Amino acid sequence: MKRLLPLLLTGLITANANAQNEGRFGIFAGVNRTELTNAKDKSWGDYLPTFKPNIGVDAGYHFTLFKKLPMGFSVQLARTELGQNYHGEYQDSSSYYAYSRLTYLRPGIAMHFGTNPRRLFALTFSAGASYGILTGYTDRYELIRYNNDRFIIDLKNTDAVFNDTSIVTGTLREPLYNKTDLSVFSTLGFDVLMSKNFVFGVYGRYDYGMSQIENRNLNAVILNTEPQSTLAFNPYQVAVKHRGPVDPNVKRDPTTNTFYGVYLSLKYRLFNPEKIEFWYKEHKWD
Repeated sequence: MKRLLPLLLTGLITANANAQNEGRFGIFAGVNRTELTNAKDKSWGDYLPTFKPNIGVDAGYHFTLFKKLPMGFSVQLARTELGQNYHGEYQDSSSYYAYSRLTYLRPGIAMHFGTNPRRLFALTFSAGASYGILTGYTDRYELIRYNNDRFIIDLKNTDAVFNDTSIVTGTLREPLYNKTDLSVFSTLGFDVLMSKNFVFGVYGRYDYGMSQIENRNLNAVILNTEPQSTLAFNPYQVAVKHRGPVDPNVKRDPTTNTFYGVYLSLKYRLFNPEKIEFWYKEHKWD
């Protein structure tokens, strides 16, 4: 096995030395339908459709292996907004609206396959993984009582505001969400050569979260009162989000980021126009 891997790499490099190859780098943007996916929330909760943007840059290397198989790899860095909207009603005639918003910086890597990347139109497929670094979040819960009075909890990172008959502020002892998130993803779409140097792409993308995003540590809010007081705050000791009461014995299902959407990309090509194989010639641009 130790000898097999170097031999395979040598074979790939040798084959690639005589293949068409080019580098591409550019920008991409898309809109995702995003969910904080939890098995019990999905079955019994109050999900509302939630759409958030994703923008980023990427750079890749593409080639035709053995003059037959178009392949490539790329690295990317994205700013991804994720989250979930909620709305539900309680048995006492009250109702609520709520949302969670999470922003991640996500470096990623992918392998690419498809049809010949030097044709005017090429089908593309990729699969890869990304690592999310949480840069900030907001959570809001608004209870609408039967007499239309409101009780609001606003959280921005570890800052908390409770708005009832009066406004009380405080600081969370623990953040609500974990700092990192691992996802795998796949894309399917097509590229169009707009000119000799630019490629326009359209593709669908699906990301599946692999790690728990909720911080389940015991939590509390340190209230800005005189004298200072502490309020227990453990919103994840429930089976279904926003459906109490809080119970320390509840084993809540894992919650992960899942999102899918449509993306557009624009990339610049770096290649040697003189390197043309006998079986395919580059398009003649005016």
